[in-house]
Amino acid sequence: MIGGLFVGRSGGVTVVLAPWGAAAGVDTRGAPLGTRELDLLDPPNLVRRVHGVCVPSGGPRGLAAVDGVVRWLAERNHGLPVGSEPHQVVPLVPAAAVPGGAPSTSDDGYAACTAPVECGPPVTVGEHTIGGFALAGVGVIATDAVLSKAECRRIAVSAHDGLVRAGHRGGATVFVLATGVDGVTSPVDLNQLCTAAPDLFAPV
Repeated sequence: MIGGLFVGRSGGVTVVLAPWGAAAGVDTRGAPLGTRELDLLDPPNLVRRVHGVCVPSGGPRGLAAVDGVVRWLAERNHGLPVGSEPHQVVPLVPAAAVPGGAPSTSDDGYAACTAPVECGPPVTVGEHTIGGFALAGVGVIATDAVLSKAECRRIAVSAHDGLVRAGHRGGATVFVLATGVDGVTSPVDLNQLCTAAPDLFAPV
């Protein structure tokens, strides 16, 4: 996965942590069975960066896992500052649940934050890298480019083609995280990133 991110899994929960924040976008097709805080990723909203993405099992009941992820981040002072003290933060962790499996718990989410899993290697696109994985209709893509929330969503829209090519025919949710830091810029070819994204789910 992309540098600065951590991918963990425990008890049916997969989590991608971005402790220092990442721009993010999402595209949802069909009727998702359980989501949380996806409205944070709408481009008009003021929140610019999130601190992780959670994919729990067990449908809507599994969203309890997000509480554990938030607790883990808050204990380490990672989140949106809401006060002058280091611990005065609110971690922002959008989530989309997969329908199968036992409902994930808060403890599962907490444990996933320290249980790393291997992901496929990212691919190089121009001066940037992009990588990702899919789980039962939920896809997560990450890049080290500097992107806006709207640009992240554009990549998420394109990535749905990969899920279709992989044989997925139901509703699906795709998250895109961009870890690039404002002020550290290099040219971004959004079209190239959009072209590469579907292949992360359905290699050609």
